[in-house]
Amino acid sequence: MHYCALARVIHSSNKYGIMRMGFFRILPYFLCISALNQALYANEGSSWLQSSVSDVQKAADAKDAYAQGFLALVYAHGDKGVDVSFESAKRWALLSSQADHWLGHFALGYLARFPSDGLDNARNVGRFYLKAFQDPDGKMIKAAATGDPIASYALAEIFTSDEVRPSLVPDLDLAARHYSVSSNAGYGPAMVEFSLLKTHAVGDVGFSKDLAGGISLLEEASRSNLPSAHHYLGRAYFKGLGVKSDLKMALVHFQAAADRGYAISQLTVADFYAYGVAGPPKVDLALRYARLAMGQQEKKALEKIAEYEALLAGNEAGNGSSVSAAMPRVPSPTEMTPPPPTPPSPGRTLPGAPVEPTLTPGLPSPYAPPVPSPPPVGPLTPPTPIPPAPVAPVPIPSSGSAVEARELAKKHYFGRGSPPDYGKSLALFTQSANAGDGEAARYLGIMYLRGKGVPKDNAKALEWFTLASDRGDALAGKNVQMLKSILGN
Repeated sequence: MHYCALARVIHSSNKYGIMRMGFFRILPYFLCISALNQALYANEGSSWLQSSVSDVQKAADAKDAYAQGFLALVYAHGDKGVDVSFESAKRWALLSSQADHWLGHFALGYLARFPSDGLDNARNVGRFYLKAFQDPDGKMIKAAATGDPIASYALAEIFTSDEVRPSLVPDLDLAARHYSVSSNAGYGPAMVEFSLLKTHAVGDVGFSKDLAGGISLLEEASRSNLPSAHHYLGRAYFKGLGVKSDLKMALVHFQAAADRGYAISQLTVADFYAYGVAGPPKVDLALRYARLAMGQQEKKALEKIAEYEALLAGNEAGNGSSVSAAMPRVPSPTEMTPPPPTPPSPGRTLPGAPVEPTLTPGLPSPYAPPVPSPPPVGPLTPPTPIPPAPVAPVPIPSSGSAVEARELAKKHYFGRGSPPDYGKSLALFTQSANAGDGEAARYLGIMYLRGKGVPKDNAKALEWFTLASDRGDALAGKNVQMLKSILGN
């Protein structure tokens, strides 16, 4: 099957993208057929797959471009026991890509799917994927020909991507063959993707739906605590897909993924707690889980904060508008890729999430690792507005009111009508806050907390939240309490 899969890659490469390169640039792709005989030899992907994180890290630090690209995927997936971190993933992917390694190019394309990357997603997914695939020497295809499970995984991902059109035409059957190769070698992210193909059998994949086989793969991947495996097991229990519907087990798996930094699960867990899906409602806990997703799902996070704050206010007012039988929206069975992807298909939408990091204990879970306590922050000085020196003043409406400055700042912050501009929003929020606006001060706290336009600084974030709270901003007051509990103050 591996031979056939590679032959089809070469055929597809020639048919859809490589013909344009000319004979001498096509030649390396055909030469890789000879590499098929090397399938029994050692390859880099298998070696790193069996290595510890510390060994991969050492090689990456020593400027091994393959190790750097692989480490990027480790952080992107939360593989090998590390928590999901797109910041770390992007850093290593850039280093590998700068060394012109196919895995670095692929990793940048994969990361471009996520809102936190800040790139023009659709354009950059295709651009980096094709850069990896259309390497004149065919290094990625040759690596797959030698049995490299990481290269096979990358090829499978590329052939499930609409963003590579028209240079390549997606081919789910070919992708399934490569997911199978990588999955059989024990690569967890490939197991998850292959399980999705098995459980949904979307399109012409050359095999029938296999719910039991798909669930078995997810269970195998979850034993290594892979966040995406837990997320999709949670979805299976939530929807009764291949297993008996069990909301408590769904929450156990969603929470296991959420605790490892998987944003879609964080938002789902937040809805579970907000609406009491598997137990009594816990809106405060819902807010905390939603805030965890802020780094990857900022806009949805802010929407969810407002939604949960309204629930909380309804509870306190006793007006009966608190919780309803609303159920969390989990990705539809048509989604094909794990972590928080860009929205190329409607089935990939999920609840949004809120403002800060860190986690409170939720439902006890055998999968949930202990949450490290952040280092304490020293005593805070009285909150004093500090205008950011490097940011030039930004003109505000003629009336010059603090409210108008704040609303204009929000437009720049959220990118309404134009790309986000944190420099302008920072200057305008500062002008508004210095003029006495509490909401603007709260947004400054968020910017320092998240590192939006400024270096991350929890102490300054707490100062601004405190100032906003003193000015009567109720949400800022809750942020103060939460941040103090996180910092140990």
